[in-house]
Amino acid sequence: KMRDLKDHEACFEIRETDCSVANALRRVMISEVVTMAIDLVTFEENSSVVNDEIIAHRLGLMPIKYKYRPGERGTKLLSSMGGYVAFAEGDIRRRFRFTRDCDCESHCQYCSVEFSLDVENNDPDLPDNLVVTTADLVSNDQDVQPVHFSTQDEQDKAQGNDAGIAIVKLGKGQRVKFTAVAKLGIGKEHAKWSPVCKCVFRPEPDVAFDDAVIAGLTQPIRDAIVKIAPKGVLAFADALKSDDPRLAAIPPADRRKRIVVKNEAAILDYVEDIAFFTKSVSPTGKPLIHASASETNFIFDVESVGAIPVHEIFLSAISTIQEKFTNLKDDVDRIASEVDDSS
Repeated sequence: KMRDLKDHEACFEIRETDCSVANALRRVMISEVVTMAIDLVTFEENSSVVNDEIIAHRLGLMPIKYKYRPGERGTKLLSSMGGYVAFAEGDIRRRFRFTRDCDCESHCQYCSVEFSLDVENNDPDLPDNLVVTTADLVSNDQDVQPVHFSTQDEQDKAQGNDAGIAIVKLGKGQRVKFTAVAKLGIGKEHAKWSPVCKCVFRPEPDVAFDDAVIAGLTQPIRDAIVKIAPKGVLAFADALKSDDPRLAAIPPADRRKRIVVKNEAAILDYVEDIAFFTKSVSPTGKPLIHASASETNFIFDVESVGAIPVHEIFLSAISTIQEKFTNLKDDVDRIASEVDDSS
């Protein structure tokens, strides 16, 4: 179930599974989704104050996006054991292959993209400290470009003023000239190929308040309950957004008396404090909150670095997991066949 989906952020639920499956999905999204990153930099000149190695390192961490064109190559990937696994729609492997699987000696148009940059601060009209950015990089493939903004909203706010990501500053008379080769890889090989900057999951909290008893308390006591947890964790129902589905079950006259969870990610950290306080003010002498962490339902928060839309990261991760199961099944069948033949 998708809770929230933006250009490069998503919050979604997976249900009726266990923690091992959720963690497998998290690990694959971080370390086994294929992306492209700069892997080789050849300097012709660098008279800046920054060493070649530092500039190369910055270039490697620069996200690179790929503009998928429908119909490119096949829609299936041959697995290592001979089976077929479907590509995600925007999978960069529709267009490029791993360098290690290519027939070329070093790199070519089928397994890499080359960027070039040549900037010199020799114009009197230029500032004393000229900032060289990713906007100065020239790609030999129009469909593969460095990421300057992570979301469409940020691009719109820039109003065409695309400065890019800073690479190095050049003083008067300084120059930097190099070529950089971007190749396919995965985060397991190096973090620069990881498509996400955040990928976490948490168990879904199951929280229930004794609403009838709470409604009978005075407003100052209800305010005190809400203030036990940090601001934004608990709130009254009248503070919920108008499109929150929970509002439909709460009459408008009761919304100031109904306490709800506003931040599910933090509520479990404060359940004991809330339970202790509500027990002391409850007419029944019992806690007015009951909460537990689900063992089968999990909430994911994922944020892309901008190279791949977050929904494509999820689909590519699912495809990778399917490929692993296909290979495992082939291995088990092969071993079983060998055992039968030997007996």
